[in-house]
Formats: sequence, C-alpha cells, structure tokens
Amino acid sequence: MGGLRVVKVSRNELEVSVIPELGGLIWSIKYGGYELLYHHRDPEPIEHFREGLMPEDFYNVVFFGGWFEVIPNAGYASRYAGASFGLHDEAPYLPWRVEYDEEVDEYSILMIVTLRKYPLKLYRRIRLINSNEVLIRERLINLSNQALKFSWLHHPNFGGDLLSERTVLELPEGTEVEVDKYLNSPSILEPGYRGLFPMVKSKGGEVVDLSRFPRSINTEDLVYVPTVKGNWFRLINEDLGIRLEANWDSSIFRSMWMWRPLNSPNYPWFGRIYATALEPTTSWPATGLAEQVKNGTAYEIQGNGELNTWIKIKVTS
Repeated sequence: MGGLRVVKVSRNELEVSVIPELGGLIWSIKYGGYELLYHHRDPEPIEHFREGLMPEDFYNVVFFGGWFEVIPNAGYASRYAGASFGLHDEAPYLPWRVEYDEEVDEYSILMIVTLRKYPLKLYRRIRLINSNEVLIRERLINLSNQALKFSWLHHPNFGGDLLSERTVLELPEGTEVEVDKYLNSPSILEPGYRGLFPMVKSKGGEVVDLSRFPRSINTEDLVYVPTVKGNWFRLINEDLGIRLEANWDSSIFRSMWMWRPLNSPNYPWFGRIYATALEPTTSWPATGLAEQVKNGTAYEIQGNGELNTWIKIKVTS
C-alpha cells in the first residue's frame, strides 16, 4: 500500500491490518466485512513529508486515519527536559519493527519502537484472542537511570461503516466532561464548559448531545474526561447492529479525550472529515508535555523502570 508493508492478522470475522513503518499504525479493524476505523487518505511513507514543515503542521499533513499511539508528547508542540516536540510527537512518526518470539502465532503481531528524543522503548503485542476481541498488551521500558515524565495516548479514529447519524456513544453514568479552552479549533462548543456526559453547551447557548454524530454540523470539538469514572466506552451503530466496546487499564490511562471532527472547515480538513476519536490517555489537556508536567497530569516512569498495560476491543453484532 503506497510502497508500505501491511501486516494482517485475522480470525474468522475479525481482521486487523497494521503498517509498522508508518508509526506502528493500526490501519484497519474489520468485523464481518465492516470497517470500524476512519481513513482520511491513502498512506504514504512519512519521509515524503518531512521537509519544510513546522512542528505544528507535521501531524496535520501526515494524518491518514487509523489508530495511532502517541508517546512521550500527547498534544501540541512542547519543549521539556531539553527536547523539542511537535504535535503528537514522537512514536507516530517513527518506523516500528515487527519481531517474533515464543508468544507470536498466527493470531498476533509484536511490534517494537525505540524513541529517538527520549530514552523509552515500547513493546506492543496485538492479539486476536477470539473471533471478536482484540487485546493490546504493552510494555514500556526506561532505557536511562533517570526518572522520566511523559504523556501517553491511544488515538483510535473511528469512522468507516461504524460511524453514522444512527451511531450512539455510551460512557459510564455520571461521567464528568470539560470542553477544551486552550486550543484554537473551529468548535461549536462553549470553551471550558463542565458538566455531565452527554449534554454540553454550544457557544450560542444551545444544548449539544455528545453521544450523537450529526452530519449537518461543521465543527471540530475536543472534550476531556479528566478522570475516567469507568474504564470503558461503547459505540453502537443502531442501523447495522454493530457494537464496539473498549476497556483499558485505567491505572495508567486515567483520562480520556474525545475528538469530534464533523465536517470541520478550513485547514487541514476543509470539510472532508467525518470521524470521532475516543482516546484513553495518561494526561490532559492537549497543551503538551511541559504544561502537563506543570499541572500534575504527566505520568512518570522510574529510572531503568518498566510499565505494563493493556487495552481491549470487543465487537459484536
């Protein structure tokens, strides 16, 4: 695909495709032939885009869709511990390698990346544990003897056949949300509004239901769940009868971001995007690592330390 190697694993109705050299991107998750992830455009090697781009632009230009993973800087450009980071830097912009060990079988993929700006190494094993469940197990290693602060975020962009006006998002009852007030995006929502999911207020004072995804609006919303009340979300397409449920390790991924680019106008989307991303993360808001350290939401790994975590996706129909 576009000169890039695609690795697939499948188990009956479930199929997962990854592009290791493109930031370890999970490009596709299909269930019963239905695509669950959003695809913005066909992937190309990142090297085609590196020259002449500002740190804030690089992500926007190389955004292909799919499910990518961000560490150590979740959010906008930042400088911390002497390192300069761009938007969602740096794991999505590095080639990951596929390796084989005694656990690898026909239903699993093991990918590894070593960061370049930060002494961290990440192992990610994707396993189809049955015909409708994907388990992602991860091991993060600090290659230095210095304690390191970082932010870590999973960025699955849902769309394809899953997302429509008849799709509903479910979160645990009593989930508190806060609308982003830090970034300059064409959102219809009132910056800084706090309340209980799913209802928030627009800039004009109208009530907006975050559990639905209307095609008639033009917006790019970012909403935070500062502290996850439960460790799950569900997306249910009522027409197709597809139900996707995610669970994760909330001891590490303590927060969640909700990104809603629905026909977002102007650069970089120009109305050509209809997707939603539900993003388990260590940290918030999306102001970058230095600010996350200041506000106390950055995560820390001890010198020569190791962290183990997991995320699981289950699909039924």
